[in-house]
Amino acid sequence: MRFTLCFLAIAGVSLAAKQPNAPPVPSVDVASQFILGGHQAFQGNFPYYVKIPACGGSLITPKHVLTAAHCIKDYTVGGPGSNAVMGLENRNKIWDTEGVQIRKIIKATSHKDYNNISKIDDIAIIEVDKPFDLNENVQLIRIKAEDTELQKLHWAVAVGFGATNAEGTEQVDELEYTDIPLISYDDCKKVWKYKIWYKQICGGSATSGVGGGDSGGPLAINDDCEYFQIGVVSFSAKDEADQGKFPAVYTRTSEYCIWMNKNTDGEFNCV
Repeated sequence: MRFTLCFLAIAGVSLAAKQPNAPPVPSVDVASQFILGGHQAFQGNFPYYVKIPACGGSLITPKHVLTAAHCIKDYTVGGPGSNAVMGLENRNKIWDTEGVQIRKIIKATSHKDYNNISKIDDIAIIEVDKPFDLNENVQLIRIKAEDTELQKLHWAVAVGFGATNAEGTEQVDELEYTDIPLISYDDCKKVWKYKIWYKQICGGSATSGVGGGDSGGPLAINDDCEYFQIGVVSFSAKDEADQGKFPAVYTRTSEYCIWMNKNTDGEFNCV
């Protein structure tokens, strides 16, 4: 289902400037949730976004949610609050917001090669008990098998719930989004060094980014008024002071098309 969000179209220039003197690599954070430089989003603005316990995700088939492997590392399927929620704009108003859909999570599959230290293959798929009903507030997001040209648009958008600072002291209840400047692989590797490999994407600045989350949430690019997912939030610098020096890192979704097809029983296909 195609959705048009032209009023949120992203425009800008690449901030992938050369960084000749790479600072020391900081500690990373994958547990906290915060959108830096965020703006409030409303129901239907990002209809592909899914709220799952402690993380975010995206709907890739009516009953499959794409998220990060570290989000389900210690996750118990069927436990208390084991739900996936869509159509939500305020996390404290799940039960009194018209159009919100709630599904029970029945299966969680992480990539078999996921490494919790390096964060390589930080990707997972969650299955719900029954398909979400697609409408203007609940929609699928598509993923391109080849996204190199798409990334040349230079700007993406991240969306999620959580705090607005790295320390987690400034909490918000509303869904927020922020525009993310993409950083080239070469420039990102200069600062993150060994932590980065070709199946990852980097993005962010001192005033715009994510801090480990909404972990598992989607990084998407608006191309001709349709969003295509290019990444899954994986990790970032733990301290907010390092945000401008060390861009957040995302799992590159186009590298996992075969894996996603296999783990949705053939229901999902990249385009």
